Amino acid sequence: MYILIFSNHIGLAFILIFFSKKRLNVEYFFVLYYIKLMSNFFQIALFIIRKLFLIDFERALFIASQIFPPSQPELSLRRMKNFLLTYFVWKFGVKLPVKPIVLQIESVRGCNFNCVMCRAGQFETRTMKFEEFKKIICQFPETCAVIMNFAGEPFLSKDLLRMIRYASVERKMLVTTFSNFSILPEPEKVIESGLYEIIASIDTFNREKFSVIREKGDLDVVVDNLKRLVQERRIRGKKIPVISISAVFSRETKEDAEDIIENAIKIGVDRVKFQRLFFSAPPYLHVPTKDDFAHLLYLKEKYKNKIDVRIYNFEWGGDSMPGFCYLASSMLTIDLFGNVFPCCTPYAIFEPHKSSLGIIHPSDQKLSEKVSDILRRRVEFISKMRYFTPDFCRSCPLFKREKWANQQIKN
Repeated sequence: MYILIFSNHIGLAFILIFFSKKRLNVEYFFVLYYIKLMSNFFQIALFIIRKLFLIDFERALFIASQIFPPSQPELSLRRMKNFLLTYFVWKFGVKLPVKPIVLQIESVRGCNFNCVMCRAGQFETRTMKFEEFKKIICQFPETCAVIMNFAGEPFLSKDLLRMIRYASVERKMLVTTFSNFSILPEPEKVIESGLYEIIASIDTFNREKFSVIREKGDLDVVVDNLKRLVQERRIRGKKIPVISISAVFSRETKEDAEDIIENAIKIGVDRVKFQRLFFSAPPYLHVPTKDDFAHLLYLKEKYKNKIDVRIYNFEWGGDSMPGFCYLASSMLTIDLFGNVFPCCTPYAIFEPHKSSLGIIHPSDQKLSEKVSDILRRRVEFISKMRYFTPDFCRSCPLFKREKWANQQIKN
């Protein structure tokens, strides 16, 4: 019985059997299990603390006051409880009534670029209205962070800055958005919008290569807008929003990685994020190999005292906690059409019928009931995911990983 209950901790189950044979009190087992549990919890805590050392005081204070607003103690307690429950769900696969910590909302479907890895430029451009956005996020008070894009360029929406301010100021959420940086509003408006982080999508600083990967894109315009934003923030003496560069990492862009880091340092951005290409896009880009990943680890170590380099979405390690998929346990994605997905991976775009948890419409009179039903399905999905794994999870590099950040690869 105990072996079944703690199947994720086989070693401790053997200890229980040993104690049972020795006719020792079973309480010994639970003491050891508690110690093991706290050890895991403190391991995660140390990981988070290690990350916070990369954040200066102003940013750390902003994060804390948004996630746990002092003026709303009841909300803060609800979020703390949800954090703790989500940890248990992610770590042990137990079934608990958790809510998404991160919400990804597609404010725009469609793009003025037509990048080879997503082809959002082929979609008819459609935007979410402010009132629709407002109705959706009001259904998720426990959510601490919201990402404002999915399959499109968010700044194509005239309501985007208004949405950001509402989520940040009224709903006390950390707001992040990716952008191709081709059509940014005035830098001062972006700086004062309430954004926590804005991320420029730049896979290479080679103009010719950029125009191939980011079709219809102009690297000079992108870099000029990035520089103006960094300069405006510097003039205002602010540390927020965090300004980052995100690069989709592939075999073909491995040679560009160090140049991206060096340009980021020169421009003055805060972070560089390398995200693994999920699907090959022949003949342009192909999924990176383990050796390519090892090159990123080398660069992360080389530049660790100059800039924050982060590595995401790799099955061999990186800046994400090991174990079963943390995205499914912590987030929820809602596209422009109301489709709700358990995570933000491309499977939700290319195979929505396989991964959708249902549909919600902001205009629905029974919106709260629909959301509650979606959340119940989400709890069921998370609890069964590791034992009855759907195909779109099994083929994902994030489904289960073993290594901590910067751990060396062992062949």
